[in-house]
Amino acid sequence: MKRFKILLYFVGILSAFSCSNDPDEEPLVEKTARIEIEFEGSLDQYLVNFGLHSLYTGQSGFVSATIVQPGDLEWTQVIDQANTFNISTPLTFSQLIVESDEPVHTFGFIFNVVHTGDIPDEDFEDLNATIRVFGNNAEVQTYKYVARPVGEVSAPLSETVRF
Repeated sequence: MKRFKILLYFVGILSAFSCSNDPDEEPLVEKTARIEIEFEGSLDQYLVNFGLHSLYTGQSGFVSATIVQPGDLEWTQVIDQANTFNISTPLTFSQLIVESDEPVHTFGFIFNVVHTGDIPDEDFEDLNATIRVFGNNAEVQTYKYVARPVGEVSAPLSETVRF
């Protein structure tokens, strides 16, 4: 009987600890997400690949995203079941702005540029990009991207942001 009481005591303590809230777990904060990408260099000799994924609201709700600038640009591919939006297009613009249609607490993106293969002339400049992430119009994070030299394999930038 004494062992049974000790067992009940340990089960009670274990239950108390397993039901407690984890103080390290931060609450979900939802904000309207915006990504602004500014390009510099020989834009006309690059193809940009940009993907936005995992735009989450609440516990598991999906949110869509819209290309704000340039206004005539549309997503190359939308995969609703995977909550993924992709664009792959020649660079004919110096700024890309994408915004979530509703507030989100988490999203991920992947960014890459690929040289189109034209032989660079003496005025050629490697492409640089500044990627700014905003939550409710306040800058949250800035990333710098530098394209690899012509002839080298490109390296994507892949990030997940949680507000």
